[in-house]
Amino acid sequence: MALTAPVNSRYKHHISFDNFSDGTTTTNNVVSYTLNVKHKGHQFKRQSRTFMVGIDENDYSDTALNWLLEELVDDGDEIVCVTVMDKDDDIVNHKNMARKEYQKAAKDLMSRIQRKSEMNQDRAIGITLEFAVGKLHSTILKMVCIVSWVVVLTVLGSTATD
Repeated sequence: MALTAPVNSRYKHHISFDNFSDGTTTTNNVVSYTLNVKHKGHQFKRQSRTFMVGIDENDYSDTALNWLLEELVDDGDEIVCVTVMDKDDDIVNHKNMARKEYQKAAKDLMSRIQRKSEMNQDRAIGITLEFAVGKLHSTILKMVCIVSWVVVLTVLGSTATD
């Protein structure tokens, strides 16, 4: 496998999950559309770690993701990227749900995350994108319970200091 291969050819897509369109939630899951990709050759090992990072349209999300990818993630690690939308957001309205606009938005975001992860091409990682609907705090807490033994990376946008 050439290290200069296009981003999409270096990743293998795995089973995704979609309960976004029916809006069904339980005590153990959230309304979400989940995408999973792994570099070809990725192997989860005993010493592999799982990191969770919140992603939104703000610059500090890009900063957090870049820092995570550059400073913390090693070969064999997993990243769970979580985007939480309020139930009143445009993408969640009935017309967009019927057209599955959320799937396109999630796939575009996953492509952006994959491109960022290619800055360090000598490692194989797994990436999960949770495109969820709900209240931010409760959704993140549920995600932490689902993904056990996770390191949560939080960024306080305007209150972060150097």
